Amino acid sequence: MSDSPSHNPYAAPTSDLLQPDARETPSVEQALARSYDFSIGELLSESWSKVKGTKGIIIGGFLLFYAVMFVATLIFGGIFGIFGIFGVISENPFAALIGELLISLLASALAYPFMAGINMVGIRRAADQPLSFNEIFSHFGRTVPLVITALVMMALIYIGMILLLIPGLYLAVAYLLAIPLVVERGLSPWQALETSRKAISQHWFKVFGLFLLLSLILMLSAIPLGIGLIWSIPLLTVAMGVLYRTIFGVLPVSR
Repeated sequence: MSDSPSHNPYAAPTSDLLQPDARETPSVEQALARSYDFSIGELLSESWSKVKGTKGIIIGGFLLFYAVMFVATLIFGGIFGIFGIFGVISENPFAALIGELLISLLASALAYPFMAGINMVGIRRAADQPLSFNEIFSHFGRTVPLVITALVMMALIYIGMILLLIPGLYLAVAYLLAIPLVVERGLSPWQALETSRKAISQHWFKVFGLFLLLSLILMLSAIPLGIGLIWSIPLLTVAMGVLYRTIFGVLPVSR
């Protein structure tokens, strides 16, 4: 009789989703070269099972994210006002629209270190790694590449939306994992954007379907006074983490 584990009738069944300790974490190149797949139902089921213990960290992180965006918007608006920029462009509606868009882009980009921390909470939960609220503040050392990634990503998506809706929609989905790739794998902004795009493009429609369903869950959960968001926002965050782990694996926590 063979002693091989593959012939062990008592071996536990394995999930179709890549488990964090099932094999050595692949490099980015290996992750792109290998084939991956996932079931939307199984991914959501696993994500829901991992939501417990994350709600406080993730909701707190999102509150910080939007607070920073709000304050940054006020600051940039004040700076533009001090230098009289709004007075110059207010006479031109198109220039005013561009000015408001620029302020929104800058404010959003400066808040992305917090978003990176939220993403990493979801990824660490997906990999069953220790969680801490300090994770939200742990990635300011990569603020410059994160801001560049966010600005390039948003600019390309906006251009795609303005010129033709389909390219913008394609990039909005394809770039979903760019921010965590900058943090978790230390990629440059363009490397992260292209790596995310190449990986998600392998199953773009399935990823689109996953986040379309998650968006529907978010909208429905917001109906009863937004109470359901306490569960649906962490579900979205952990689901993104499980998707990231399924595609790229997760590096062990450095000690």
